[in-house]
Amino acid sequence: MVRPLPSLLVSAALILSLLTPGHAAPITIVPDTVFNFRDSRTVNDVGLIPGERDGFGANINPATSSTITATQGGVTVVQVCSPTTVNPNDCGTAVAFSASRLGSWSLTLQNGSNTAVITTPTLIGAETAVPFPENVTITRSDHPTISFTIPVGFTPDALRVNIFDKNVTLPDGMKDIIFSQAVSPSATSFTIPSTVTLTPGHPYAIGFQLIDLRPGFSETDFVNANRNAMILRRSSSFFDFQILGGGAPPIVELPTVGLDPDPNGVFGAPYQFHFSITDPRQVRFIDPALAVGYDYAIGAGDPNFASVIFPNVGDGLYELIFGGTTHTVAAGAEFFFPAGGVSQFSVRGIEASAGLDPNDVTAFITGLTWVGLGEFTGTMTPVIQSVSPSPVPLPSGLLLLCVGLVAIGWTRHRS
Repeated sequence: MVRPLPSLLVSAALILSLLTPGHAAPITIVPDTVFNFRDSRTVNDVGLIPGERDGFGANINPATSSTITATQGGVTVVQVCSPTTVNPNDCGTAVAFSASRLGSWSLTLQNGSNTAVITTPTLIGAETAVPFPENVTITRSDHPTISFTIPVGFTPDALRVNIFDKNVTLPDGMKDIIFSQAVSPSATSFTIPSTVTLTPGHPYAIGFQLIDLRPGFSETDFVNANRNAMILRRSSSFFDFQILGGGAPPIVELPTVGLDPDPNGVFGAPYQFHFSITDPRQVRFIDPALAVGYDYAIGAGDPNFASVIFPNVGDGLYELIFGGTTHTVAAGAEFFFPAGGVSQFSVRGIEASAGLDPNDVTAFITGLTWVGLGEFTGTMTPVIQSVSPSPVPLPSGLLLLCVGLVAIGWTRHRS
């Protein structure tokens, strides 16, 4: 996995000073693991810089307490290696992708006074970006099945699934990867195996990589070896999730989740959806974990909202606001917007005293329908507030109760 890089130009002396001769160990590079690929990333909260990135590195031994220094032209970057649970030899980093910088990187791996130098392959052939999967869903199960669709016009050579433990942060700020597996590029779903223990109420993120392999490598090669060295370009998308409780609908549609752009403000991070509306009458549920209100909006070109259903939380009464009007709406009652629908609306009046667990992404399920067919690429932005100490168990140090969000698709049709 490619690591985040807080600063592209870092003092090598500063980072290397962290390593003393007493920690030095001979550096060996695992054969056939040196990589250099274009990585197109969605917004995320797993510690990776989003956008178009150029990732490079290698598997080395030892990776712990080692550094990687990469140079190309006038650019030099330095990063402390941060191996993951699934890849204890991983040592890599990334910079912003540039079409004018498609050549090889010279990598110096160092542990104390011991070094190893190697050159990466080029990025020639990676001039265009790989798209992201759509309609990503997860089932209600201890070992859920994740389904997705590949955008029309792109056929991946390979596909990889990663699972991040959001409660474990590595030295470089990235969340730990606890599971990684290459699957067939023709797959449209993947079931998390029983060997992976997922804890109810625990926050995870799942990452999907659509991969274009380097010439000379096949789907079978990648499925068998699962090596970054085979990748020329890929997309990396990230979706927060938790194990769904028994009372949740059977299918959950997952959004991408970014960082809060203003941690001191009254709004949390927006949650971005992208799924197809094949039946506008089908109620789809989007579900944040904790807030005192939410703002809903369609994306550009999406059909308007036709109706909304709120869950029974607190006193079960909410203020629904749209078009300059306010309506009191009871939990479970489907409220129909005026003819033509609305492009945005807000809900207020959710009591903080309801004590919704901020790590439970099935705590406030909101049902939506639309006025027509199309795509839903809209957002749901939580309204948060500072709270005083509460008897409700909360994560240590949490001052602003932000939310996690999923979108739940429940096959229920209005008569």
